[in-house]
Amino acid sequence: MNASRLFVFLSLSALLVMPATALTLPGWLQFLKPAPKSSAPKVERKRVSIAEFTGGTGESARQALVEELTAAHEFTLTSESPEFIVSGSSVGGRVVGRVVNREGKKLMERTYAAPGLNENLKAFADDLIFAVTGKPGLATSRIAFVSDKSGVKQVYLCDSEGKELQQVTHHTHGCVSPSLNADASAVAYTSYKTGFPVVQVLDLAQGWERTVTDTPGTSFGAAFSPDGARLAMVMSFLGNPEIFVTDLATNTAACISDTTGAPGSPSWHPDGKQVIFSDDRGDGPRLFVAEVPETSQSEAKLFRWRTGYDFCADPEFSPDASSVAFTVRTGGQLSVVVKGWPNGPARIIQAGGASHPSWSPNGRYLCYTQHGALYVYHLPSGQKRAILTGHGQITEPRWMK
Repeated sequence: MNASRLFVFLSLSALLVMPATALTLPGWLQFLKPAPKSSAPKVERKRVSIAEFTGGTGESARQALVEELTAAHEFTLTSESPEFIVSGSSVGGRVVGRVVNREGKKLMERTYAAPGLNENLKAFADDLIFAVTGKPGLATSRIAFVSDKSGVKQVYLCDSEGKELQQVTHHTHGCVSPSLNADASAVAYTSYKTGFPVVQVLDLAQGWERTVTDTPGTSFGAAFSPDGARLAMVMSFLGNPEIFVTDLATNTAACISDTTGAPGSPSWHPDGKQVIFSDDRGDGPRLFVAEVPETSQSEAKLFRWRTGYDFCADPEFSPDASSVAFTVRTGGQLSVVVKGWPNGPARIIQAGGASHPSWSPNGRYLCYTQHGALYVYHLPSGQKRAILTGHGQITEPRWMK
C-alpha cells in the first residue's frame, strides 16, 4: 500500500511543515482470517494460604484481604499444601503484611500506614499479587468511563471492582472519551464547554484543569502516552481531522496521519513509539499504525494493519504488546476481539453488543461495556462479570496503564 504522509510540528506561536513521505505496507503484515473462537487454556494457579492476622483489627484485615484476593482471581486460596503463606497484623487500620514460600523463605514484609484499613489492604493485595505472580495487582488501579447518570455524559472513575465511584467532571454540556495516565493522577477527556469538542486535562490531585491547545478547530479522543508526557489525539486545525501527538510540556505537536477519512480512538504501543487508531475512509473504520517520529527530521511511517474484519474501532495494545483488543461488527452487532500482534490469530472475546475494550495494567483482564453495563473479562479463565450496573448508560471505559 502506498500513502502520502504529512508530518507537522506546531506550537502556540508557529507552524513548521515537513515534507510528505511515501509509505509502503510491510510485506509481513498479510491478510489473516480470524481464528475460530476457542476456549481459554486451563491455567494452573499458585496456591496461597491466608494465615492469622494478629492485632485489634487483625481479623477484619484478614477477611478484607481474602475478599480482595478472591475477586482478583490470580491464585487459589487454600490451606492444603500451599506454595505461599500470608500472615500479618493490623492495629487501628495500620497493616503489616508478610509473605513466605513453602520453605519458609520470606518474600516480602511491608508496613501500610494509610489512614484507612481498606486502602492499606488494597495496597497489600497488589504487592502480594506481584510477589507471587510477578504481575501487578489491580486493587489500587482505576477505570475511567463515561456515564449519563446525571442526565449529561460525564467522566467517572471506579476501582477494578466497580466500587469507589467518583464523578470527576461536571461540565454543563458533558464530557466523553477519557484517558488516564499511568498512575491515575490525571485524566484527559473531550469537553463540549465551548459548544465544540476540545481536549482538556484534569489533575486529579490538585484539581486544576487546562485546555491542551488553543489552535483553531476541534480536538478530541485523547490518549496518554505510557510516560504520561504526551497525548495522541484528533485535531482538525489543518482542515481535515488528523492524528496528532502533543507534548504536554512544550506545547508542540506532530501530525502522524495523512487521511481524507475520519480518524479516531488513538492508542499507544507500550514502547511509546507507535500509535494505533481507526480510520473510516468511506468503507467502514479500519485500523492503522503510525510510527511516532523522535525528531522533526525523522522519517514518518504509516501502514494499515489488516485484521480480517471490515469494521474495526477502539484499538488498544496489551501491556506486553503481544495482542491488540478492538471492537468489530459481526452479524449486525458489535463484538470485542483480541488479535495477536503483529500477525497472530484473532478470537472473539464477547459478542452481542460488547464494545470499547481496555486492558488491565497486568494484561490479564479486559474491561468493556455491553448494554450499558461495565464488564471485566478474565482472559486466562474466560470468566466475565459485570462490575457496575444501574449507573446510567456506561460507555468508553479506559483502564489506567
